[in-house]
Amino acid sequence: MKRLALLVAAALVTGCGGSKPAGDAAELVPPNAVAFVSLQTDLGSLPQVVDRFPFGPTVLRAVRQGLRLKASMGPRLDLALFKGGMVGFTQPADEKQFEATLGPKQVHARIRGWTVFTDNAALLDLVQHHKGKLSELPAYTDAFGRLPAAAVVRAYGASAASGLALGVAGLGGSLPNLRNATKWTAVALTSSANALKLEVHAKGTTGPAEQSSSDLVAQVPADSVLAIGLGSIGRLPGNLQAGGLDLQAISDALGDEAVAYVRAGLPFPEVTIASKPNDPRKAMRDVGRLIRKLGKTKAPPVLTTVDGVVLQDVALGAIDIYYGTFDGLFVVSDSTAAVTALRSSGDKLKVAGLPEKTNGFLYIDVERALPAVRAFAKLANQKVPRELDANLKPLKTLVVYGTRDGDVQSIVALLQVR
Repeated sequence: MKRLALLVAAALVTGCGGSKPAGDAAELVPPNAVAFVSLQTDLGSLPQVVDRFPFGPTVLRAVRQGLRLKASMGPRLDLALFKGGMVGFTQPADEKQFEATLGPKQVHARIRGWTVFTDNAALLDLVQHHKGKLSELPAYTDAFGRLPAAAVVRAYGASAASGLALGVAGLGGSLPNLRNATKWTAVALTSSANALKLEVHAKGTTGPAEQSSSDLVAQVPADSVLAIGLGSIGRLPGNLQAGGLDLQAISDALGDEAVAYVRAGLPFPEVTIASKPNDPRKAMRDVGRLIRKLGKTKAPPVLTTVDGVVLQDVALGAIDIYYGTFDGLFVVSDSTAAVTALRSSGDKLKVAGLPEKTNGFLYIDVERALPAVRAFAKLANQKVPRELDANLKPLKTLVVYGTRDGDVQSIVALLQVR
């Protein structure tokens, strides 16, 4: 009997209460948590990528210090954020060794197979005695269900998280509508030997936005160093004007799909915008007016023929702007070569990981753009700063795109390194 009493007392002290071990720390977290973060304590393959940059070691050291990562922790560290502070959860191989590393102001308990620690005794008591589970909260399951299990970092933020962040930043009064704009936010960072992927998902109160296909990307030349998919431009906020022109009217004229791309060249790079207009004649008229107004010229455009296509040529001093329609496209460029490049059956741009439909995207081929930047700087009797050059050198490509699934908006960034 005495031995049984001791076992019961030990269970009460450690907070396990005789319950079976929790497979996920979210089972121990009260449902009123503002945010929940789960990360690999060894940071996975993230150091392999970040260490290739000059600032890598400093950043990794700051991350480990900021998160108070210790070798004695378990393979994962989970953090629950409340308005009163933070609570950590881990499963160390040697519990006593880890507990010995805790600071004098930290309190801890062993709960259902997890070592729980915090600077706030009231929060530890809350974790030990509460009703409900974060793991069963619909918002949490919806948010975390969208994140890859193998991610180095996964994070969930409740609707109150945006309000708390605004309060900390001192922006709560200036952005009153943002507090209730998001029902939840989910973030994940995944790494491999040569790439990083950051994804952000946010559930809002608005309906689905229009998305456009990536068909135009299939016509962009393969040697482009930068491409921007404008997606479905749709309605612009407010009554936007530029040079006395209605930008919404121009947006309507350009249509639901547009892509801008840059090809390296000297003395100036080739910059081209291609779209599928709803009304080609309106696009020609409105965009032509905008070009002349922005260029501050009253001279009428000159007609020029390229590859059988008639273009309008507007002289703007050091450069000429050409625009016209062909093959169902409306094109504006500072180079006549754009026509031939778009119509060519040669190699086209392939953006790895880009979905068929997006709200818009950004693609940068840093590896190929950097030599062009150096050459342009040399032509202008300038030099790319040594530190900037060193930090950009490990980069290969960057892709950022947005998608929407119902009322969930997602933004994904894919970074490849050499």
